Amino acid sequence: GNHENFERLYNYPVEEWHGGKVHQIRESVIHLMRGEIFNIDNKKFFTFGGARSHDIMDGILNIDEYEKIYEYRKRDYSWWDLELPTDEEMKSGIKNLEKVNYKVDYIISHCCPTSIQTLLNLFYKKDTLTDYLQKISEKCEFKKWYFGHYHDYRQVNSQFTLLYENIVPLEFNSILK
Repeated sequence: GNHENFERLYNYPVEEWHGGKVHQIRESVIHLMRGEIFNIDNKKFFTFGGARSHDIMDGILNIDEYEKIYEYRKRDYSWWDLELPTDEEMKSGIKNLEKVNYKVDYIISHCCPTSIQTLLNLFYKKDTLTDYLQKISEKCEFKKWYFGHYHDYRQVNSQFTLLYENIVPLEFNSILK
């Protein structure tokens, strides 16, 4: 997502799990790192979290500036610079996709490619991450792409599914209308 405490999250130990890198939070809680490919039940999953916050139009304050102002996001408290991926994370994602000849079964991301975002709402602005995911969508072979940043439920087309609170079986072809 984009509302995680990334400073804290990135301090957890990095381990390998099903062929990709994860942050081990607890014994039964792991964070799938950006740009990794995981082999689970003979299926390949490419994961790429992060998104630009849409709720920061009024600005972001530094922690020492917000004593009694509650309507703003607060840097390193409720907003983190690392909500968007680093260049290194994006390059690593491309290298991992190259290793599998850009063929995966599923893509799990928080936001979506620019073209899909435009279908959701013409007023959403593209950014480096949506453009990065756009390039991946144009080059990569995949069955389904699931994302949730936009807080809705929508089967955008046969490949792209916007999920918010639903849990769906991976081979399920449509969600509630």
